[in-house]
Amino acid sequence: MMAVSRLSKEKGHVGVSEQCTQCGKCSSGCPAARSLSLRPRRIALMAQRGDIEGLLGSEVIWSCTQCHQCMERCPRKVTPYDIIIYLQNLSVRRGYPHPMELDLLMEAVRRQGAIQQPQDVLDDEFESYTRDGLGLPGVHGPRDPEAFRRALQMVLEEARR
Repeated sequence: MMAVSRLSKEKGHVGVSEQCTQCGKCSSGCPAARSLSLRPRRIALMAQRGDIEGLLGSEVIWSCTQCHQCMERCPRKVTPYDIIIYLQNLSVRRGYPHPMELDLLMEAVRRQGAIQQPQDVLDDEFESYTRDGLGLPGVHGPRDPEAFRRALQMVLEEARR
């Protein structure tokens, strides 16, 4: 069961499964927990209680490494990860500050159709290999880059509403 069991865009409410028992296993497995002002268990509790305004403007929702440890450790399948991703999206939609790198990432997607273009791979001897040299298929951007940009822009504008 996902932690975010119902999402209401109209109210901006995060409905969290009542099954979270606050056991703390999500926080104990989180590699970012030591550097967070709020640990995953606390984030889940705040969302469960409907106290999301304090989370939306916080840097804590942008510190998730997206390792999914909280998902794997939770005995009840309640995941702070799902809550954090929802809060990140809601935060951007509502115009709260977000990391500058997110804007850079989106600009790269708009410009080239991907976050990053394929690069050569170096082995431990610093010998360079191309995708072709490794027998991997080529990676191509969108067939019609302009149509891709227009579609992406429409999606981004819709997401901000």
